Amino acid sequence: MKSINPHTPKLLAMSLFLLPVAGFAADANDELSYGYVEADYINLDIDQEDENLNVFKNDFDNGGGFGVSLSFPINDALFIFGDYTDTESDFTFSDNSGVFIPSDTDIKRLNLGLGFVMPMSDTSDLVLSGAYSDIDYGDFNVGADSDDIDDLDDALDDLNEDPSDGFFVDAKIRSQFAPAWEGSVGARYTDIQDADGFSLIGSVMYEISPNFGLNLSLDAGDELVTWGAGVRYTF
Repeated sequence: MKSINPHTPKLLAMSLFLLPVAGFAADANDELSYGYVEADYINLDIDQEDENLNVFKNDFDNGGGFGVSLSFPINDALFIFGDYTDTESDFTFSDNSGVFIPSDTDIKRLNLGLGFVMPMSDTSDLVLSGAYSDIDYGDFNVGADSDDIDDLDDALDDLNEDPSDGFFVDAKIRSQFAPAWEGSVGARYTDIQDADGFSLIGSVMYEISPNFGLNLSLDAGDELVTWGAGVRYTF
């Protein structure tokens, strides 16, 4: 009989916390916008062998950093997006896709992607998206793992050889579940460096004004839970 992953209860508890985001009806005045820029503080909670299932244990903060993201609508159904993060973990571990992350090293990640929006109601959308993802340690090079890149063509050719790049795909429900609140819940599949894995993703945002909001985001897998807290400007 296949054993149950000991970290599954933690993920289920998080999903139960976030599911109401997609289920509540709303009488919101504003439509969901896919044009915004956001700046975040990022916190890393890394799974350890002796850690119990309480995500808020003393070692909740195992490193962190900052991130910036941008989303721009192409039309009512499509948008492009990108985000950049710079974090540092307190010790060596493997993330949710199996990528080796060394301790005390600046980990820089760039994601560039395309999203597709399918309205489900006046206040909720089904959002499907995918992105190219590149991870570098120390200095950042798009798609390159060598210091001997002389021009852009060489850098683009190196995309096929870089072991630290890959992709991810998301499926989530995004909803304006109250006049000043919106949120999302879904799943992510990541494939980087010949490794892959799934995680739960979600967010909740309080809208201070039509343009500014305070956003809390989550990416939770078996090995790593990433929290983000930041400010979003919607345009």
